[in-house]
Amino acid sequence: MTIPSDIRLLCKNPAAILSRYKNSGVKVIGYTCSYVPEELIISAGLQPYRISNIGANTSALTPSFICPFASATLENILKLEDFFSGFIIAHTCDPMWRLYDIVKKKTSKPLFLLRVPHNTDNELSLDFFRIEFIRFKNFLEKNFKIGIDDNVLFSSIELCNENRNLLKNIYMLNSGGKYRIDALNRFQLALAGMWMPKSECNAQIKALDFNDSKSYGNVRLHLNGTTIYDLDLIKIIEESGGFVASDDLCTGSRYFWSIVEKSKDPISALAYRYLKRTPCPSHGPLQHRLEYIDFMIKEFNVQGVITFAERFCDPILYDSVHIRNMLNKNGIPAMVIDYENPAQEISRIKTRVEAFIESIGG
Repeated sequence: MTIPSDIRLLCKNPAAILSRYKNSGVKVIGYTCSYVPEELIISAGLQPYRISNIGANTSALTPSFICPFASATLENILKLEDFFSGFIIAHTCDPMWRLYDIVKKKTSKPLFLLRVPHNTDNELSLDFFRIEFIRFKNFLEKNFKIGIDDNVLFSSIELCNENRNLLKNIYMLNSGGKYRIDALNRFQLALAGMWMPKSECNAQIKALDFNDSKSYGNVRLHLNGTTIYDLDLIKIIEESGGFVASDDLCTGSRYFWSIVEKSKDPISALAYRYLKRTPCPSHGPLQHRLEYIDFMIKEFNVQGVITFAERFCDPILYDSVHIRNMLNKNGIPAMVIDYENPAQEISRIKTRVEAFIESIGG
């Protein structure tokens, strides 16, 4: 399979598409987290764009002991501010929450804080999240002088569901021990959906030819951890003889695995989908994440698990202990690799990945 050149270039430099949007008069809303409902942004006639850490250093506005990913995301928000018409920041982990306070002081653009319940498994949380989505809808309508009716919202849901189904179908090509599509290609397609217009991304995915004769590494791995935009981390696994058969990243399978179910109330359906999907490491219940990872390991015949953890990412490090305990009971090898700047540490990371794959039998 050959990924279209515009998608490959976009994944190397996602900020490049912002100039295209600005030149064509498209209003772009920058958001920080996969808990943010893209459907509401699209139904307001706006383009959602997930802000990454690519091309940014840590911000001078944050202390040195904060998660470097959050700090670099802040740097990109402020550096690319002129390309955006507004920002949505989700309260997930504490560093991302504190970004809201800084951005509020540093930008005059409309800014919304989406409060995400940390316990995702009760009716009160679901009711609260539904109210948050209504509040978000009102924010969009007020600041961009547009009404969002249910029919438009249903169309946006259908569009995003189509993207999720396309990505999941590609992912499932590797189920049951098959080697059909490598992780680098899968991740590029998922990331493109966060930056390109959904209809354009869907059309490009439909046009792909999956008859690929490429050879792959023989050690099947599951990838866990921090949000990954730096695809060099994926490349080094594949170059070291590994095959990333599955993952539970919010830039990977968690982004598209579940769809919004049909309902007479689109807001309630959205709230249910986003809250009830597999929780991220900063949310719970933990058991739901463990069950999801266990499902992935069995469905994709995984032989080992690698956790990539940004330095100072407490939710990932806490999460990794419980994952390791579960994996030990099932006889699945696991390794945690922490880093601060993957571009500068790539040789060290690759050495550890190679040793891990060799220990499994690669």
